[in-house]
Amino acid sequence: MKKLTLTFCALFALFVVAPALYADGPEKYSGKEKEVMQPAPPVCDFYRAHEWDLSIWGAYAFAADTGRNDFNTARDQVGSLINDPFSPDTDPFTSDRATGFTGEPRSQNPRERVNMGQISKNELFGRDDTFGGGVDVKYFFSKYFGVGVEALGLAAKTNFAGGSLLTTTARFPFGRFAPYVTGGMGFIDGGATLYEFFNERPTKVGNPPGTLPVDLGNYVLKEREFFTVDAVANHHLRALGQLGAGLEFRVTCHIGLMADFTWNMVFGQENHPDKLRLITESGSNTVTNNGVLVSTTPVINRAFEVVPGHSSDNQDFGMARFGVTFSY
Repeated sequence: MKKLTLTFCALFALFVVAPALYADGPEKYSGKEKEVMQPAPPVCDFYRAHEWDLSIWGAYAFAADTGRNDFNTARDQVGSLINDPFSPDTDPFTSDRATGFTGEPRSQNPRERVNMGQISKNELFGRDDTFGGGVDVKYFFSKYFGVGVEALGLAAKTNFAGGSLLTTTARFPFGRFAPYVTGGMGFIDGGATLYEFFNERPTKVGNPPGTLPVDLGNYVLKEREFFTVDAVANHHLRALGQLGAGLEFRVTCHIGLMADFTWNMVFGQENHPDKLRLITESGSNTVTNNGVLVSTTPVINRAFEVVPGHSSDNQDFGMARFGVTFSY
């Protein structure tokens, strides 16, 4: 009876211990080492809290106010400008009855240059569109929100336009992508406006008296009248506001590509429109006979000059930016 009891106890112990001995498979006790599979390292977090971002970008900018104001530069049948601010043209001249010399010496009639008014409707670029670039630095105190500083520069007509802003950014990352919205406030300076100018220049025709061959009939100091379009630079600081949206794609954990569009609004503390200012050119009609003064008649010319104002109107612009971001 005792032997039978011991036999049942031994069998019971064998059934209990055997599963535990063979739980890891029989190879555990075969003298061979088991191959252990290590888990793959975790993928880096592409967008992190307490992250510094440095973005360098190029930009294409276009003006909100495009086009040009037209001025009449046509001439009449005799070749005179129709839109002549000194019409009727009674500019000072000198004549000599003995020699037949008739002209308009520069000393008695200064070169005239009159601002006729604004040509470019945009008052920042002086053109419809341009290119530029910039850089911004952001610090994301959380995964979704950050603050930063932005600097930008644009190639305005004959004059550089540059500014800087304090910005805030909200992003919504998923995987490697992060759509974002941004806004900021700052200042901008520079830029230019195109204006139409009326010009008069004395022009010598033929040989002057006292030179050979003598051709007094053809020696006349004539005027050449023409228009030019020139840039008038802005030299006052204006406030700049910015709103935009874009998308960033992280190529690696620390390098990304960005593209966005921003609308930029230029404000001014003061708004001074263009003003008209009267120009007075004085001289005299002088008649001589064999070098002897015969008579002198005073002559006064008057015209209006347009003085460019210091306004911030017509300076808003859109800007598409493309660049690379370095994240740390």
